[in-house]
Amino acid sequence: MAMFEGRNKNVGSRSNTHLVLSGHASPAQKYLLDRNFLADSMKTVTPGGVLFEYAYGGARQTEVTIPKGRFVSAGKSVEDLTTGKFYPVLTLPGMVNAKHGIGMVPYNITRDYLQDDKFGGNQPSIITQEYVELPYMPGVTASSDYSIVGVVDEESRISKNLKMPWGAVIGMDVKINDYVKTTPSGRLTKWVPATDGFHEIVGQVIGEDLNQTPFGWLEWALRDEATVGGGSTFGNNVGASNTLGGSYPYDAEVKEFPQIDEGVLGNSLTNPTGLSGIHDGSGNFPGYGKNDTVYADMKLGSVPSGVVDNTIMAFQAKDYAGGKMINVIAGTVEVKIDGLAIAPERFNVNEEEGIINITLTAANSSKEVTATYQAKHYGSHGSLDFKGVVGSLKVLLQK
Repeated sequence: MAMFEGRNKNVGSRSNTHLVLSGHASPAQKYLLDRNFLADSMKTVTPGGVLFEYAYGGARQTEVTIPKGRFVSAGKSVEDLTTGKFYPVLTLPGMVNAKHGIGMVPYNITRDYLQDDKFGGNQPSIITQEYVELPYMPGVTASSDYSIVGVVDEESRISKNLKMPWGAVIGMDVKINDYVKTTPSGRLTKWVPATDGFHEIVGQVIGEDLNQTPFGWLEWALRDEATVGGGSTFGNNVGASNTLGGSYPYDAEVKEFPQIDEGVLGNSLTNPTGLSGIHDGSGNFPGYGKNDTVYADMKLGSVPSGVVDNTIMAFQAKDYAGGKMINVIAGTVEVKIDGLAIAPERFNVNEEEGIINITLTAANSSKEVTATYQAKHYGSHGSLDFKGVVGSLKVLLQK
C-alpha cells in the first residue's frame, strides 16, 4: 500500500503487492468470444456465428459457437461493447494462425448476445490441467492448414458431415503415452517429435477405453450378469435405492425395465441390448451412431503354415482394444487374406458371437487375415455415440 503523512505523499515509499491473479488450472481471465465466427469466410460452418443448436442449453444458451472439449487459443483484444473496455478473445487455433493453444473449454461457449445489446450467451473460460476423456476417431484426419481454411475444412467434415461437433481425438495410431497437439479446429491429434515443436504439446494420453462396450454404469442398467451379480430380472433392481418398487428410479414414464422375454435384454443376460434409441449405439441421427462406425482392415490373425485346401478356420472379430467383438451387423463383413478380398461365399459369420468362419486354400498358408465390419454397441454413452468413434482416449492436459 502507499504510505502517506497526512495529505503528503512519502516519496519513494510506494509498495507493489499485485501479482497472482488465480491458480493455474482455470486462469481467472476475462475473454470475449471471437467475432470472426460471424465473418463471411466462416458462414458455411458458423452462419450467424453459430455452429449448431444444443437443445439442452437453456434460455439463450442453445446457440453453440465453440463446443465443449475443444482446445482454444487467445486472440488480440477487441472492444467489449457493453463496457467500452478491450479484452482478448477466445477462438480456435486456426483462426489466429496458431499451431498451439492455451486451454480447453469445459462447457459450450454460446453466441454472445450481450454484444448485440441483448441478454444471452455465457462467459468463455478454459481449463489447463484437468484429466479429460474424449471420443477417439482414428479414421478422421486433421487438417495441416492452421488458418480459417483449415478450420472450415475440419468443421465441414466432422461437425457437419459426421454430425460430431464436440471435442475429440482424431487421426490414426494415437495410443497410450503419446503426446497430443491441437488441430486448427481445436480437436486433438498425435504430436510427432520429428516435425512438431515442443511448444505444440497440449497433453498426453495416459488412459484409454477401446472396448466395444465401455464397462460401467450402463452395463448395470442393461442387466449384465457380470456387473449386477444376480437377483431380479428387472434391469435396475439390484444394489440401489428403488423408490418405485421395481421401477426405473429416475423416470416415472419408464415403469420398469422390460423383462427378458420382451427382447430388450436379449435371450442371454450376458448380452443385453438395452433400450432402443437411448444406449444402443444408434446415435442422435439415423446413420450417424457408433453402430455406423466401420472397423476397417482389423487384424484377426494368420493362417497356419501348411494349411490344405478347403480347411475351415474360425476367426474372432475384434475391437480396437483387441477384445472380442460381438453383435456384428449382418452384411457388413469383408474378409481379406494377404490384403486381397476373398469371395463372400468363402466365409460365413456368426453375428452374435462375432465368429468369422473362412474356407482356406493351400495358397493362404502363413498369410495375414484382416476383416472390415460394423457392429452393435449396446451400452454406449451418448458422448461416444457417433459414427467413426471406436472408444475413448483419456488425456492429461499440460498447459
